[in-house]
Amino acid sequence: MQCTLLGTGDVTGVPAPFRALDDAGAAARRRRPGLLVETDEATVLFDVPPEFREGVRDRGVRSLDATFVTHWHHDHVGGVDDLSLSARADVVADDLYRTPTAGEHFHREKPYLADRFDEHDLAHGEPVTVADVTVTPIPVSHDRPAFDALAFRVETDDATLLYAPDFETWCPDMPGGDDYRNADLAILEATSVVAPHMLDDLAPREDPVADAAAHRTVLVHLNEHLLARDTATVAADVADQGYELGTDFETYVV
Repeated sequence: MQCTLLGTGDVTGVPAPFRALDDAGAAARRRRPGLLVETDEATVLFDVPPEFREGVRDRGVRSLDATFVTHWHHDHVGGVDDLSLSARADVVADDLYRTPTAGEHFHREKPYLADRFDEHDLAHGEPVTVADVTVTPIPVSHDRPAFDALAFRVETDDATLLYAPDFETWCPDMPGGDDYRNADLAILEATSVVAPHMLDDLAPREDPVADAAAHRTVLVHLNEHLLARDTATVAADVADQGYELGTDFETYVV
C-alpha cells in the first residue's frame, strides 16, 4: 500500500491568503488535508481538499475507485465540484462514502451536485471493502454534534493505515470508536503534539497521538504562521517526541 499526502495544512493552508511563505517561516507550501491510497487493485481518495487535483496530478493518477470523506468542512471537501466533473465524465468512479450527517450538509450546500455521485452512508465501526482495501470509519471528537467527524482505518492483507487529519481526541465509548491503535502508519492531526494549549477541551493528561500507538506516526494539519514557529523548529520538536512532520506530496510505503 502506498499513501500520498495531498495536503498537510490547516483550514487556511500555508501560506494563508494575503501572506507569503516567509511570513510563516514555512519551508514549503501546505495545501488543505487529503490522502491518496494506492494498492495493487485500487486507488482511493480520502477527503477532497480544494487543491486535491495538484497532488493527483503530481502522483500521475488517472482514475479513482472510491472517495471517502472524514467530515463536511471546506478544507476537506472544497474540491468536490472538481471531482464531480471527473465523475460525470466517467474518468473516476462516482462512489462517494460519507456519513448521513455529511450527506445532509452536502445536499444543503451543493444541491446542483445531487445526481453526480453514487452516495453511500458510513456507519461507525462498520467496514467497507473496495477491491483489496477495507476501510473502517472511526468516530472522533471534532465539532460534534453538528459534524459527525471520522477517522479511517485502512487495511490490506499485510498493512494497516490510520488516517485522522482533523480531530481533538478519540471517542472510545462510541461504536467503532476504539479501533484506532497499533497501525503500521498513522497520519494524524499535529495540534495535540505541537500546540496542546489550543485544545482547551482536552484534559492535560490526554495524549491522543501517543494513545494511537502506531509503529510510525506522521503529523499533519498545521500552520507555521499560527504556531509562530518556523518549519525547522516544529520538525525538531516533533522528532524529539518520536514523530515525523508531514510534507505535501510525500509518499509512504506501508
